[in-house]
Amino acid sequence: MSELKIIVKAGFLVLPVSNYVANHQLRFLKDGKVFDDITLRLDYRNPTAYSYYPLADYMGQEITLSASPDMELRDLQTDTPEPNGTGEAFRPILHFTPVYGWHNDPNGLLKYTSPVTGKTTWHMFYQLNPYDWIWGNMHWGHAVSEDLFHWQHLDPALYPDDEGTMFSGSAVVDRENRSGLRTGEEDVILLFYTCAGNTSFRSQGKKFTQCLAYSNDGGMTFTKYEKNPVVDHITADNRDPKVIWCEELGKYVMALYLDRSDYQLLTSENLLDWEPLQTLQIARDAECPDFYPLNADGKPQKRKWILSGASHNYIVCEAAGGRFKVIQNSRPLSNGSCSYAAQTFSTDYEMERIQIAWNRNCTFGNAPICGQMSIPCNMSLTERKDGYYLCASPVRELDSLCREVREFTDVNLSETNSLRVELEEGAYELDLAFDSANVPSNVRIDIFGQQILLESVRNTIRVDRDTMPISVAASKPELRCIIDKGSIEIFVSGGKAMMTTPWTLNYNHCYAVFSVEGDKPVVIERIALKKLTL
Repeated sequence: MSELKIIVKAGFLVLPVSNYVANHQLRFLKDGKVFDDITLRLDYRNPTAYSYYPLADYMGQEITLSASPDMELRDLQTDTPEPNGTGEAFRPILHFTPVYGWHNDPNGLLKYTSPVTGKTTWHMFYQLNPYDWIWGNMHWGHAVSEDLFHWQHLDPALYPDDEGTMFSGSAVVDRENRSGLRTGEEDVILLFYTCAGNTSFRSQGKKFTQCLAYSNDGGMTFTKYEKNPVVDHITADNRDPKVIWCEELGKYVMALYLDRSDYQLLTSENLLDWEPLQTLQIARDAECPDFYPLNADGKPQKRKWILSGASHNYIVCEAAGGRFKVIQNSRPLSNGSCSYAAQTFSTDYEMERIQIAWNRNCTFGNAPICGQMSIPCNMSLTERKDGYYLCASPVRELDSLCREVREFTDVNLSETNSLRVELEEGAYELDLAFDSANVPSNVRIDIFGQQILLESVRNTIRVDRDTMPISVAASKPELRCIIDKGSIEIFVSGGKAMMTTPWTLNYNHCYAVFSVEGDKPVVIERIALKKLTL
């Protein structure tokens, strides 16, 4: 194992990274003891981009850097990290991405109103590898916003430690100070996270446990709870705690993924001491539970609890007798394989449920990032003859980004008649509505070099290899599509079904063409194209 001793003279160690080499494990030592270890595709000779390891805490001291497998290490330090500008033309317009690196699950989504200033801020934490744009070195990234679209990037909130790397979890505002951790005028914010043992050199042989960190400065800095873990290892790689207040039980509830399709519910009155309550199953799903109440059709007397997994299959429950009873088994909301690990924000308003998901498999040219967050969606629940449907619709804040609308009504399409609309580069919302008696035949939409196909015989929307229904629960065929540089998000039937598909817009084809395949003409009641700009 090669080693390099350096005297820290600047705030950051420069670590060049490329797509073309294998991972190296780097260990950072002080006085012979490893204080950190990371993996990355270190490449001094042909770098694609640069990551920056923070050194400010060791200013003026000698540290040792070691690498395995052996390679020549270089002492490259800087006080001013330079942005990785390559590939910025491919970065999404509307969707959140980190400045640099890999990211995945949204964590600790939180709406916080300061009792000191009265200011309301949306906090988004997320799984982040700050050193490479492949999975590894899990931190909690952190960003804040006032409108869910304009995000300010902050330093990571949680860093790996000797017990493991920082896997997914959730956040709550402990306004009553049940935890006793509040020290100032701000309400204490609690982050619940999985400490993933055996995922780094320092945590070899350790297990997955559930831990707590807290903030007394409005979510700007966090301290790990000195008595961690708050939930010890239960089984397998148990992980991803979702914590929420349950009015019916008069306690906080934690939904925790166990193994296979099993999820455990635990309860606590002080957010520190947790007791198991029951185990539930979500068929065809695993990981990343989200757990929250909704009033079906907006009626308080029809209050239900939704438990969903990472692939967004969900069950519907009722809270009664100190437990949760499943009244509807697993049903899918999301189609395709792109949208994953959706979580809802913890807010002051119990029935306000805004969700963000990780859009995996999205790539952005040679930009040193991977994946994006979805458009934020409002969640609701509606009851139909065949049961309850969870619904997702883009938040109203999206409307404020609309800069131009082009609308067409009663559009007749046939083999010899199509509609072509010239477009500018950018992101768009595309809305379509059909007469309920005129279910679309094979309607084809070509937009920015990509294709959407509506196949009425199969009740199917097809985008590349991904499919979803055109209509759910006999709803009138209506589509709402959010189109950005690296993806399309489609919502149908009032949000009863949704799908996100990775694609890359080709701005050599700045137009949309609406046509039909086959000899059956179609009338589209309404087409609206809205240009969206931050």
